[in-house]
Amino acid sequence: MNTQSNQDIPRKVAARQGWQWVLEGFRLYRRNPLLLSAAFGLLFGVVMALGLIPVIGGSLSELASPLMVAGFMAAYRALDEGRELELPHFLAGLQGPAIPLMAVGAVQLLGTLLIGQVMLAMGFDPQAVMAAAQTQKDPADMQAILNQAMPALLAGLVLFTPLIMATWFAPALVLFGGARPATALGVSLRAVARNWAAMLVNGLALGMVLFVAALVPLMLGLLVAMPVLFGSLYASYQAIFAVWADDAAPAGDKVVSL
Repeated sequence: MNTQSNQDIPRKVAARQGWQWVLEGFRLYRRNPLLLSAAFGLLFGVVMALGLIPVIGGSLSELASPLMVAGFMAAYRALDEGRELELPHFLAGLQGPAIPLMAVGAVQLLGTLLIGQVMLAMGFDPQAVMAAAQTQKDPADMQAILNQAMPALLAGLVLFTPLIMATWFAPALVLFGGARPATALGVSLRAVARNWAAMLVNGLALGMVLFVAALVPLMLGLLVAMPVLFGSLYASYQAIFAVWADDAAPAGDKVVSL
């Protein structure tokens, strides 16, 4: 896979590429599965531990998540270039553009909080839904609770979609191209929108991988599935933003310069 990048060109790719990205992620994962799985377990544990800190834990966890994503992007870039994978690759976010990456995390956090408030204002009560599920209420009562929550859930889905689109490629754009957070968010949003079909196929494929992984006891399957997901993210970044030697990008495809 070509590893040069030109982030002025979020190219449009075929829908079938979405499945190929998962295969590419698995191929890269197989080059050093033990280190990739161990690194995910360690970094994910750190992010979860941050979330346990009273009052500010959730915010710290959200701010740190793009740093973890950037670390895996650097790790897969090393594997893709045939270099030996080392633990410092996973700290690329901390060693490099930590503040811009945390700014992306801050956007995720703020967006999540605002959307949560909108859902609450629409009458969504997550504690009531969880309590009803745990107590195994009468099916009719449970259906009534779900019917009441459905408008808020649909509104949340509609609002979360552009937030996910904007933050999907943002860590890679910041890490590999030095993009400012606002620019990275905008370019990521356009790239995902332009490749919605491939992203949909990719999302469905990754969903199946995560579903199978969730069936493995003690969540051990996630130690494989999540690194593969990051590998798929790297592959999709390369496919959409990489410059290919035999490609001449049309001038009309240029976007805001980073």
